[in-house]
Amino acid sequence: MDMKKVLVLMLFFVVVVSTVAAISASEELSLNGINFKIPDGYTAMEKETDASTANDVEDIDGTAVDSKATSEYKNAAGDELEFQVGVKNNQKIDSIKPAGGEKKNIAGKDGFLIKEMDDGKNKFKFEYLQDGKIVKITAVSEDIISKAIV
Repeated sequence: MDMKKVLVLMLFFVVVVSTVAAISASEELSLNGINFKIPDGYTAMEKETDASTANDVEDIDGTAVDSKATSEYKNAAGDELEFQVGVKNNQKIDSIKPAGGEKKNIAGKDGFLIKEMDDGKNKFKFEYLQDGKIVKITAVSEDIISKAIV
């Protein structure tokens, strides 16, 4: 084979690999330094950050935090996916114990799973600690939560 054919084949290979990588890449999200994957079919609805003042304390299911970041997503069926990450100023959060939580490991994260019904739909909340921060993911199934954890 001459050099032109080798270069053309190599260029074709690079284009194919780049296209496959772009197609398989899913959207990612970062809140307070914690990364998540957004499952296919979900689109962003709202993102906000709340910081408390000296007398005002934020709360994530019974765990007091100084600030929290929230991001919400929804799919075509109306299923919601919500992420919350709470932090304490200059402190790590050492433990959590949400009411009604069952100890569970999802996607390699040890935490607590809470199952509820909301408007006739199942609602799953998974809370865990990562890097001294409290992380809460709310979705319609454990499978969606698992897909969202990096």
